[in-house]
Formats: sequence, C-alpha cells, structure tokens
Amino acid sequence: MGWLKSREGYIREIFLRTAIFILLTFFISLLASCEKRQDEPALKKPILVVVVPVRQGKIAKEIKFTGSIQANTEVKVFPKITARIKAMKVDLGDPIKKDDVIALLESEELRAQQAQAKAALEVMRAKWAQMEVGARAGELAQAEDLVAKARASLKDAKSNYKRMKALFDRGTIAKRPFESAELAYTVAKADLNSAQERLDMLKKGATKEDRQALKAQVRQANATLDLAKIRLSYTRITSPISGTISQRFFDPGDLAVPTKTLVTIVQMDTVKVIVYFPENQIRYMVPGIQARLTVTAYPDQVYYGSIDKVSPTLNPETRMFFAEIRVLNENQLLRPGMFTTVVLSVDPHLYALLVPKEAVLYREEYLENPEGGKSQISQINYLFVVEDDRAHMRRVSLGHESGIVVEVSQGVKKGEQVVVRGLHKLNDGDRVSVVKDEGSGK
Repeated sequence: MGWLKSREGYIREIFLRTAIFILLTFFISLLASCEKRQDEPALKKPILVVVVPVRQGKIAKEIKFTGSIQANTEVKVFPKITARIKAMKVDLGDPIKKDDVIALLESEELRAQQAQAKAALEVMRAKWAQMEVGARAGELAQAEDLVAKARASLKDAKSNYKRMKALFDRGTIAKRPFESAELAYTVAKADLNSAQERLDMLKKGATKEDRQALKAQVRQANATLDLAKIRLSYTRITSPISGTISQRFFDPGDLAVPTKTLVTIVQMDTVKVIVYFPENQIRYMVPGIQARLTVTAYPDQVYYGSIDKVSPTLNPETRMFFAEIRVLNENQLLRPGMFTTVVLSVDPHLYALLVPKEAVLYREEYLENPEGGKSQISQINYLFVVEDDRAHMRRVSLGHESGIVVEVSQGVKKGEQVVVRGLHKLNDGDRVSVVKDEGSGK
C-alpha cells in the first residue's frame, strides 16, 4: 500500500507540472499576440506626402558666369592748352549734357593774340584794296616829277663827266676828281631807270606776281586769326557727351596741362557686362542670346540683357574668350566696377518632362571594375512616384536644370504624381496618404 501511494503522488506531480507549463505557454503566446496587434497599426499607418504631376514644358541649360560691369561709354576729358583754371563748373556725380561747360581757363593772353592777328589781317586787306583801286593821280604826278628830276640830274652828271674826262685825258686834273664825276654819272643813270620803272608800274598797275603775293599774305593773315580764335576757344572746355561726372582731378587755380585728365564722364543708361569663358562654351556664346543678371547690392532685383559682342580670338595666356552683354540701366542702379552673376539659358528643349528639383534624391554606389582596374563611385538619382496609394522608387536620368525645376530624360511619364514633401521618410512600396501643400495651396 505504501508503494502504491508513492506512485500516485509522483503521477500527480508530473500532471501538475505539465498543466503549469501549458498555462505558461498559453499566456506567453497571448501576450506576444497582443503586443503584435498593438504594433501593427503603427507599422501600417500611411505616410503623409505632397505630390505634383510631371509636366511637359520648355527648359534650357543654364550657364553661370561672374561678370564685371562697365559703363557703356567712358570719356576722359583733357585740356588742349596749358593754362590756369579759372573756374570748375562740375563736380563728382553731377549729370551733364553734351556741350555743357566743364571748366573755364584764363584767356587774357590769348585774347590779345587774337586782337593782334585781327589787326594784321586788316592791314593786308587794306593793301589789297589799294592794289585793286590802282595808282592815284597825285602818285602819278609825283612819279613823273621824279623822272624829270632824275633826267635833269643825269644830263648834268653826263656833261660834268665829259668835261672831267677831257681834262683827265690832257693830264690837267688828277684821277680822283675824274672818278668822282664818273660815279655821279653812273648813279644818275640808275636813279633815272628806277624812277622810270616806278612811273611805268603806276601807269600799268600791279603785276600778276605782285597780286598773287599780296593775296597769299591776306590768306596767311586770315589763317593766323582763325588759329587765334581756335586757341581762345580752348579756354572754354565743354563736354563731348551726355552722362555723369565719375571723376574730377582738378580745382580752380590749378594749372591744366594737355597730358593730364581733367574729368571722366560715363554714360550709364545702358551698361555693358564683361564675362570670360573657356573655349568649350564658345558654341553657346552667340550675339543676341538673352542673359539674366543679379548683383549682391540688390539681391531681389533681376536685370535682363543680351550678348552684344564676342571676342573672335582666345587669350593665349588665360585660354579664355570674353563677351560683352548690353543691359538697360534705366534707374542707374548698376554701377561701373560692380560684380554681377550672369545666367545664360542655352540649348533649349521644347517638350521636356519637368519636375521640381526637391523631388529628386540621390545616393552613391560603389562600382567595382571586373577587369581589376580602379573602382568608381557612381551617383544614382531617383524619386518616388505615387500609384495606388503606394510610393514606388524610380531611378531617373536628368537633363537641364533651370531655377527650381529639372528635366527628367528617363524614368517618368507625363502626368505621373511625384512626391515633393515627405520623401525622405519613404521606402520603396510604402503606403502613403496624399495631402495638400498648405504653403503652395496645392
């Protein structure tokens, strides 16, 4: 009997342990099931995203440069003569119109030279007028009287010469008195010839050669007066163009000289921007191509211009070309010397598929070279397309970029919905819920 009781107790203990094990296993399974059910709603909850459709439109490649702004026209004004500055009529920053007075120079000496040249011209004109009129009656009578006197003197000198010669031949007088009589006779003949020529000239008038010589003297005097007037005009320095005074180098009382700049004038209604570019971009730099410009001084202001000129040759030292871009500057906010960011839109694609730049993500992949060469790291671009409330990752190839949009050349179709908000939380195949973008009103 004792043996039987011992066996029954052993069986009862085994049964009790088995029951306890089964109950523990049941409770553990039940607890795990509850926890799984609590976690399932969190894992399957849709991710909120904002989407936009892939649209078709025009896009161009954007090339950026840093350019330097220059005045459309810059003129340095030099004095043409050396003189002291009497007055300066302009100052730095003053607007000026063409032919406005910039400075006045001292002119007293030049005015005196002009008066002297004018008087000399009047003298030559008077002589010319006298030649045109011819000899007066009084002058003819005076010339005839001189001829008569010269003829009488010659007759007396001739008679005296013959008498002295006869005496000298007989040896009655010395040689000296004879020579004196001979000289007096020679001079008398010369005086008669001179008087006769003058009388003949007065009767006939001036010769052709005399008239030409006097006319040349009149022209010379006239040219001297014109030169004096021109030099006097140099004391009044005027502006050759309309514009703005950008530099002034002299003050009243300074000595102006032709080798030193008096003022610099710039025209800024239109400015030119100089940009430099390498030879691989020369195919895009065509006159007429539109350009978009911004400056740091006015970051919210956008200016527009176009390429005006392109250098035909490459600088052998820098290996760069340069181009001039003309920009309208109505408010004159663009100042010479400023730097500007220039954006050119080239190589347009008319029917490109466009998405916002923010929709495109990228990752890097390590690519091993199977031939044992150098391995490479490749950038993979991708985005998420929403279909049937799920996000599908698409690998894409990109084209041109412009502003906030980018061209997708492969990987999407027109009208497909791409994620632009919430995409950083997504994995391929995740459930999503599309919501409106409150910032854009979409």
